[in-house]
Amino acid sequence: MQDTYITVQGRVATDPEMKVSKNNNPFASFKIASTPRHQVSGAPGTYEDGETSWYRVFAWGNLGANLLRSIEKGQPVVVHGRISSREFKKDDGTYGSSVSIVANSVGHDLSWGQAAYEKVARPTYGDGDRHDEALETIRDEEESFGDPERTAYDTAGESDTGPLVGHNAA
Repeated sequence: MQDTYITVQGRVATDPEMKVSKNNNPFASFKIASTPRHQVSGAPGTYEDGETSWYRVFAWGNLGANLLRSIEKGQPVVVHGRISSREFKKDDGTYGSSVSIVANSVGHDLSWGQAAYEKVARPTYGDGDRHDEALETIRDEEESFGDPERTAYDTAGESDTGPLVGHNAA
Protein backbone atom coordinates (compact mmCIF):
# COMPACT_ATOMS: atom_id res chain seq x y z
CA MET A 1 0.00 0.00 0.00
CA GLN A 2 1.24 3.47 -0.89
CA ASP A 3 1.33 6.16 1.76
CA THR A 4 -0.11 9.54 0.83
CA TYR A 5 1.42 12.67 2.31
CA ILE A 6 -0.23 16.05 2.73
CA THR A 7 0.73 19.54 3.86
CA VAL A 8 -2.00 21.56 5.57
CA GLN A 9 -2.04 25.20 6.66
CA GLY A 10 -4.58 26.09 9.29
CA ARG A 11 -5.31 27.02 12.87
CA VAL A 12 -4.91 24.81 15.92
CA ALA A 13 -8.52 24.06 16.90
CA THR A 14 -7.87 22.23 20.18
CA ASP A 15 -5.05 22.49 22.68
CA PRO A 16 -2.59 19.62 22.13
CA GLU A 17 -2.98 16.74 24.57
CA MET A 18 -0.45 14.11 25.64
CA LYS A 19 -1.75 10.56 25.31
CA VAL A 20 -0.29 7.07 25.58
CA SER A 21 -0.90 4.28 23.05
CA LYS A 22 -1.89 0.70 23.89
CA ASN A 23 1.81 -0.17 23.51
CA ASN A 24 2.70 2.49 26.11
CA ASN A 25 4.17 4.91 23.53
CA PRO A 26 3.53 8.62 24.24
CA PHE A 27 2.12 10.88 21.55
CA ALA A 28 0.48 14.28 21.20
CA SER A 29 -2.84 14.88 19.51
CA PHE A 30 -4.75 17.98 18.41
CA LYS A 31 -7.22 19.14 15.75
CA ILE A 32 -6.45 21.60 12.98
CA ALA A 33 -9.02 23.58 10.99
CA SER A 34 -8.10 24.69 7.47
CA THR A 35 -10.36 27.18 5.68
CA PRO A 36 -9.46 28.33 2.16
CA ARG A 37 -10.22 31.93 1.18
CA HIS A 38 -11.29 32.86 -2.32
CA GLN A 39 -11.43 36.27 -3.97
CA VAL A 40 -14.99 37.22 -4.87
CA SER A 41 -15.33 37.48 -8.64
CA GLY A 42 -15.88 41.06 -9.77
CA ALA A 43 -15.20 42.52 -6.32
CA PRO A 44 -11.50 43.40 -6.00
CA GLY A 45 -10.23 43.17 -2.44
CA THR A 46 -13.23 41.14 -1.29
CA TYR A 47 -12.77 37.56 -0.11
CA GLU A 48 -15.04 34.83 1.17
CA ASP A 49 -14.30 31.73 3.19
CA GLY A 50 -14.57 28.30 1.63
CA GLU A 51 -15.56 25.12 3.44
CA THR A 52 -13.49 24.30 6.52
CA SER A 53 -11.65 20.97 6.55
CA TRP A 54 -10.91 19.37 9.92
CA TYR A 55 -8.01 17.02 10.65
CA ARG A 56 -6.91 15.14 13.77
CA VAL A 57 -3.10 15.34 14.02
CA PHE A 58 -0.96 12.73 15.79
CA ALA A 59 2.68 13.42 16.63
CA TRP A 60 4.84 10.67 18.12
CA GLY A 61 8.05 10.71 20.14
CA ASN A 62 10.14 13.87 20.25
CA LEU A 63 7.91 15.70 17.77
CA GLY A 64 4.94 15.18 20.08
CA ALA A 65 6.86 16.24 23.18
CA ASN A 66 8.16 19.41 21.50
CA LEU A 67 4.75 20.18 20.01
CA LEU A 68 3.14 20.14 23.47
CA ARG A 69 5.53 22.87 24.59
CA SER A 70 5.26 24.92 21.41
CA ILE A 71 1.73 25.32 20.05
CA GLU A 72 -1.62 26.41 21.47
CA LYS A 73 -5.22 26.59 20.36
CA GLY A 74 -5.79 29.40 17.85
CA GLN A 75 -2.23 29.58 16.51
CA PRO A 76 -1.54 29.30 12.76
CA VAL A 77 0.46 26.17 11.89
CA VAL A 78 1.71 24.13 8.97
CA VAL A 79 1.46 20.34 9.32
CA HIS A 80 3.09 17.79 7.01
CA GLY A 81 2.52 14.07 7.34
CA ARG A 82 0.83 10.86 6.25
CA ILE A 83 -2.91 11.20 5.76
CA SER A 84 -5.49 8.52 6.50
CA SER A 85 -9.26 8.40 6.69
CA ARG A 86 -11.80 6.11 8.27
CA GLU A 87 -15.53 5.70 8.17
CA PHE A 88 -17.62 4.91 11.23
CA LYS A 89 -21.21 4.33 12.18
CA LYS A 90 -22.74 6.97 14.45
CA ASP A 91 -25.14 6.25 17.32
CA ASP A 92 -28.07 7.41 15.17
CA GLY A 93 -27.24 4.81 12.48
CA THR A 94 -25.78 7.25 9.95
CA TYR A 95 -22.21 7.05 8.77
CA GLY A 96 -19.48 9.59 9.26
CA SER A 97 -15.84 9.90 8.34
CA SER A 98 -12.75 11.36 9.91
CA VAL A 99 -9.40 12.33 8.44
CA SER A 100 -6.17 12.20 10.41
CA ILE A 101 -2.54 13.10 9.80
CA VAL A 102 0.41 11.31 11.38
CA ALA A 103 2.76 14.28 11.42
CA ASN A 104 6.36 14.27 10.23
CA SER A 105 6.65 18.03 10.82
CA VAL A 106 4.63 20.69 12.62
CA GLY A 107 5.56 24.35 12.82
CA HIS A 108 4.15 27.82 13.20
CA ASP A 109 3.01 29.50 9.97
CA LEU A 110 5.41 32.45 9.87
CA SER A 111 3.25 34.36 7.39
CA TRP A 112 1.16 35.31 10.44
CA GLY A 113 3.83 36.06 13.03
CA GLN A 114 7.28 35.35 14.43
CA ALA A 115 8.58 32.39 16.41
CA ALA A 116 11.74 31.69 18.38
CA TYR A 117 13.48 28.32 18.01
CA GLU A 118 14.91 26.61 21.06
CA LYS A 119 16.98 23.47 20.65
CA VAL A 120 16.26 20.84 23.30
CA ALA A 121 18.27 17.90 24.52
CA ARG A 122 17.48 14.73 22.63
CA PRO A 123 16.00 12.23 22.94
CA THR A 124 12.98 13.03 25.06
CA TYR A 125 11.44 9.55 24.74
CA GLY A 126 13.45 6.36 24.36
CA ASP A 127 15.69 6.40 21.33
CA GLY A 128 13.69 9.18 19.66
CA ASP A 129 11.59 8.84 16.57
CA ARG A 130 14.18 9.76 13.95
CA HIS A 131 17.32 7.96 15.05
CA ASP A 132 19.28 6.52 12.15
CA GLU A 133 22.80 6.51 10.74
CA ALA A 134 22.00 9.06 8.01
CA LEU A 135 20.76 11.54 10.60
CA GLU A 136 23.88 11.00 12.72
CA THR A 137 26.00 11.71 9.62
CA ILE A 138 24.11 14.97 9.04
CA ARG A 139 24.62 16.00 12.69
CA ASP A 140 28.35 15.25 12.42
CA GLU A 141 28.54 17.38 9.25
CA GLU A 142 26.68 20.25 10.94
CA GLU A 143 29.30 20.31 13.69
CA SER A 144 32.09 20.61 11.10
CA PHE A 145 30.73 23.93 9.76
CA GLY A 146 32.14 26.02 12.57
CA ASP A 147 30.56 27.74 15.52
CA PRO A 148 26.78 27.06 15.39
CA GLU A 149 26.18 29.77 18.00
CA ARG A 150 27.50 32.45 15.65
CA THR A 151 24.98 33.39 12.99
CA ALA A 152 25.07 35.49 9.85
CA TYR A 153 23.56 38.31 11.92
CA ASP A 154 26.63 38.27 14.18
CA THR A 155 28.90 38.87 11.18
CA ALA A 156 26.70 41.39 9.34
CA GLY A 157 28.82 44.33 10.50
CA GLU A 158 32.05 42.65 9.37
CA SER A 159 31.21 42.86 5.65
CA ASP A 160 29.03 44.87 3.33
CA THR A 161 26.48 42.09 2.80
CA GLY A 162 23.38 41.52 4.87
CA PRO A 163 22.58 38.18 6.46
CA LEU A 164 20.20 37.15 3.67
CA VAL A 165 21.87 38.86 0.71
CA GLY A 166 24.17 36.87 -1.54
CA HIS A 167 25.90 39.86 -3.14
CA ASN A 168 27.27 43.29 -2.19
CA ALA A 169 24.61 45.86 -1.41
CA ALA A 170 26.58 48.63 -3.16
